[in-house]
Amino acid sequence: MSSEFTPQEGSCSCYSNTYTINAKPVGRFICHCTICQEYTGQAYNDVTVLLKSDVSQLNLIRTKFRRWKLPPNISRGLCTRCNKPSIEMAVGGNLILVPTSNYPDVTALPEPSMHLFYNRRVEDIDDDLPKYNGFVQSQAMMVKALAQGLYKRVSKR
Repeated sequence: MSSEFTPQEGSCSCYSNTYTINAKPVGRFICHCTICQEYTGQAYNDVTVLLKSDVSQLNLIRTKFRRWKLPPNISRGLCTRCNKPSIEMAVGGNLILVPTSNYPDVTALPEPSMHLFYNRRVEDIDDDLPKYNGFVQSQAMMVKALAQGLYKRVSKR
């Protein structure tokens, strides 16, 4: 994948909620936690992480946000029409999480870097990605990966 990123219009599956993604994500991971399983209705959530400034033209009129667990770390948005994931917000809305299924061109995205909460998996995944278990290990590795992604972006300026 080239370091250039062509903006994409992300959306829920019925296109009722749309937004423009203007930059390459700072990270991508696969989360197997039970909250992501409930949120997506899938075995895991393949998600990208962006900065708030990377996303524009938020048209989330049909998105209902919910926090599954305290403390409310991530606010997950579901479309009120198709009931599919729309967009997620973390760190007071300063980080935007977009499920990869909401991108029209997934080939333009970085490859996932890891599996999180792998101990909660519904099925084994046969790949070479590192697999982290539990809250502390999963959160630490995600924070490390995001810090590395942010460093790469800042160092290119």
